[in-house]
Amino acid sequence: MESHHSYSLILNAAPLKGEMSVLFSGRGEPVAGHFIGPAVHDIYLIHIVLEGEGQFETLGKTYTCRAGDAFIIFPDILVRYEASASDPWKYMWVGFSGELVETALSSVGITPDFAVVRNCPMPAIQKMFRSIRKSMDKTNVPVLGNMEASGWLRLLFYELGRLQLTENAPVQVPVARSYRQIDQAIRLLSLQYGQQLSIESIAQTLGYHRAHLTRLFKEATGLPPMQYLLKVRMKKAEELLEGELTVAQIASSVGYNDPLFFTKQFHKWSGQSPTDFRKALRGRI
Repeated sequence: MESHHSYSLILNAAPLKGEMSVLFSGRGEPVAGHFIGPAVHDIYLIHIVLEGEGQFETLGKTYTCRAGDAFIIFPDILVRYEASASDPWKYMWVGFSGELVETALSSVGITPDFAVVRNCPMPAIQKMFRSIRKSMDKTNVPVLGNMEASGWLRLLFYELGRLQLTENAPVQVPVARSYRQIDQAIRLLSLQYGQQLSIESIAQTLGYHRAHLTRLFKEATGLPPMQYLLKVRMKKAEELLEGELTVAQIASSVGYNDPLFFTKQFHKWSGQSPTDFRKALRGRI
């Protein structure tokens, strides 16, 4: 069954690592009831609803978003969004990353707690999205296209921030502490996977009993914390095996002091030893 009536995506051919860069932009018309999540993403995403409606869930709250509304997805924050069954939305989106993105967004009032912006001026917003896509289509000089797309992204931040800080000042609504803590746990595991982590240390950091944290974490993600950590580590190990680091260096990079134990864990995860996994990767090049 098709998930979209229509769908288009354009990629940035020359994003700069570490810089605020657009990665891709798309436009879609999901079918009624189509949903994504609950899941975490490793980049930032801004969706602008063009028509129809749907629901966006983050940090334990559910927002109904309609034409003219924007919702922002932050890395490592659990989210879910779903098209209405009776009037499914159409939307545009832009994915981006960069070391200063979080600071830039928070400076204009856009944070994980305030991730929905209402009543956007659609002609101006749609022009920005069209300009972002047009910039990335400059395949003859992609580095210039990247710079132009980044400039339009900053203008998009400005427009959303103008609404957030002036016309639609956010109301301070308390968010359930448990949801905050689980999001913090996800962020901790996703960023600190190379450290010697245990469920006890995580629970102590977040102020929970380990059994209570495990239950809440599994409810939110479908996995206990340590299985989630294993998944993060193995995915990172797969990435590193594409390079030239030794198995011992990779083991240390993803939190294993013992390369042999890492090899056993990786074999359970992938069905192959790290060495065989690397050989298979290079065989496909």
